[in-house]
Amino acid sequence: MFVVWFISGIVLIFDGFPHASREERFLHLSEFKKSDFKEIQAPPTSFKGKISLELCEGKTVYRVKSGRKVQKTYDARSLKPINSFSENHATSLCTSFNGYPVKKVEKTNELDDWTPWSYYRPLLPFYKCRMSDPAHTVLYISEKTGEIVQETNRRARWSARFGAIPHWIYFKKLRLAKDTWQLVIIILSSFGILMCATGIYAGFVRLRKRKGISPYKKFWYKWHHLTGFFFGLFVFTFILSGLVSVTSIPDWMVGVNSKEKIDVEWNQKLDLSGHKNTLPKQIFTALNKKQGVRKIEWKTVFNKPQFRVFYDDYQKPEVYTLKDGKVIPQKKFSLDDIKRQSEKIFKNTAFSVIEQQNYDNYYSGSAMYYLPTSAYKIELSDAADTWLYIDPASGERVKKLTKNSRLRRWLYRFFHTFDLAILKQNDTLRKTILILLSLVGLAVSITGMMLSFKWFRRNYNKLTKKI
Repeated sequence: MFVVWFISGIVLIFDGFPHASREERFLHLSEFKKSDFKEIQAPPTSFKGKISLELCEGKTVYRVKSGRKVQKTYDARSLKPINSFSENHATSLCTSFNGYPVKKVEKTNELDDWTPWSYYRPLLPFYKCRMSDPAHTVLYISEKTGEIVQETNRRARWSARFGAIPHWIYFKKLRLAKDTWQLVIIILSSFGILMCATGIYAGFVRLRKRKGISPYKKFWYKWHHLTGFFFGLFVFTFILSGLVSVTSIPDWMVGVNSKEKIDVEWNQKLDLSGHKNTLPKQIFTALNKKQGVRKIEWKTVFNKPQFRVFYDDYQKPEVYTLKDGKVIPQKKFSLDDIKRQSEKIFKNTAFSVIEQQNYDNYYSGSAMYYLPTSAYKIELSDAADTWLYIDPASGERVKKLTKNSRLRRWLYRFFHTFDLAILKQNDTLRKTILILLSLVGLAVSITGMMLSFKWFRRNYNKLTKKI
């Protein structure tokens, strides 16, 4: 088990589980033209969830997301629901996205090894399109949304077989049974923690009995004792952090009384009644830059309407709002704006607000989750010592931390991936350290595995002789 985890962990440093790039999918969206906004209606108040306007098959559509993957698509002109997309749409989308013709299409109503998450079920059925490119790409298109939901190629699939799948135990049937999968991780990690703790203890006991660094003369015994003595603590923290990755830390461990905890909310649900039936045409007319618009989102912030316009960066939109019925650019929120809003929300809780100019060990962006470099940090004096980070451009909370999540950050992200601000500035150094420590962890594991094989072989030979 340890050998597999360390080998697959080294692979994971370079390649994770295959996924369809958010950036590539976004940049594949068609750019709006002025004529596209003719006859588009404003989203009605009956739309519940996150709302965005995009082009699909050359038509303007509203995408209304009410869950992690739950989504409905509507024609932006008629507001009629689009319940399904054809196979022709799927093949056309794949060809334009990949640049090669589709070799084979399979329609499937089941999740497979490359979509092993139960929250993908609302997107079924999929058009599974095998491309004729040299990379042997397979694209998954949701019949319900008409969007690309997964992309794999031969290299990524083989990397996952040696990396993500054995490391995270991402076997389809087990992963789809989320609670069972989590229980398996907990049990295996707990056994691993027990092995490390007893091994480290036994190593010190053996050391005290004889002079020298190791009391052993035989090769496998000696090197298992030496590698375990010097690097067993790393193996222990690695397995412990793996356990923390799938569990929550109890409040009592951080000195928080669960009964004293309060719900800390900042972001608001979208309230379309405040948008005054503003037409997308009005939004487009008010834009400072009209070329290159790929998506528009509707938001409500501080009880005021907001429109977010995306161009070439799927993470950084231009922000607009309404004033006297007119669409205008949203001014950057000041420190005083955030303080005033905090006073309204946290009436009975003491707080402080500061401006954070740079990333640190608690606040930093990643390839998957964008965070603006500058943010307003609200520190609450509640039972959980909550920290909120507010985006100055939009006024929305982009991150929330508590005593619990801050401890979890160290137990998991630091011990498992060496996630430190100083190391993330030099990712090559961070990866080098991870590889070297994984190799010594692998040495501990291989020597232990060889001792196990020898023990089984000896006892098997004794047993066969008796028979």
